Amino acid sequence: MMTFPPDNVEKQIANIDQAWTLLNNKLPEFKKLFHVWNLWHKNILINPSMHSITSEAVVICYARMALRNGSLNQNPRDYHSEKHIEDLLIRLMAISEMPETQKIPDYGWSVLSLFMCSHDLRQSERNALNKNIIGTNEQASYQEIERLMDVIDTKGLFQNEHKELLKLMIHGSTFSQGEDNNGNIYNGNLVDVLLKSIDYFEDDDKQLAFLACDIDTANVAAQLTDYADSSVNVYNEIQKFSKTPINAKTFFGVQQQQYFFVMQRFNSHIGVVAFSEQKDKNAPKIKSVCRAIINSEEGLSNQEVVELYCQQIRLLA
Repeated sequence: MMTFPPDNVEKQIANIDQAWTLLNNKLPEFKKLFHVWNLWHKNILINPSMHSITSEAVVICYARMALRNGSLNQNPRDYHSEKHIEDLLIRLMAISEMPETQKIPDYGWSVLSLFMCSHDLRQSERNALNKNIIGTNEQASYQEIERLMDVIDTKGLFQNEHKELLKLMIHGSTFSQGEDNNGNIYNGNLVDVLLKSIDYFEDDDKQLAFLACDIDTANVAAQLTDYADSSVNVYNEIQKFSKTPINAKTFFGVQQQQYFFVMQRFNSHIGVVAFSEQKDKNAPKIKSVCRAIINSEEGLSNQEVVELYCQQIRLLA
């Protein structure tokens, strides 16, 4: 594994007071989301001992995300911003109302909350020297949240197994395709591949790791226009930060089709119940839109392709 030291944002937002000062001054609307999540998390726990630690981490991660990648940065990311944290926490709270989630333990809800706010903290790490299938952004993000938990969890309420579960979630959220050194083929997230070399997780914890990644990619089960918005945001972010231009026709045609139908899948029992039905409803419409992009006339500019994609989505929504 590579080592990723603290950056200026991590040093600038080192504690809860600094996080709240930034958010109160620059993003006071965060209080609404935090109030909802905070009340939910407090009420869903049987033993509230983990609540204050998780709460501090959520606030600090949100502040760092906004400052490093989001609306408080001079060059904000279109997808991996604090808005992504908001979307994932809302999805997490929504699935908690399902009967299938009743057996999730207290630490499960806390670790899942930590995953939602921390797994994308770092987005600009270089891949050149990375010989591991785990992404450098994911490695750096876990190292950052691990440092944070070591500072704020002074009583050691989060045990080592909880941290290992969070690491599995974050490392496993690497979304790619290929083959590892042992010949394991992977398409999508890496949780299943990583578990082939780890034997200390119980089945329930494996399901939590799968669920974390299911929630992360559950945009495929959003309303069609919301899914389209997220796709355009991903495209705009890649276009903005990639060293080489991204062809919109390829992205919204072949690559969109590959993401939706080949790479993205729900692997947890809860994720299948929560999201598969809506994804199945979206599937024929996405296939139609991708086909329209693939078959569109040659010579369209990237912006014209984006407009065509949005137009096709509106026709089918």
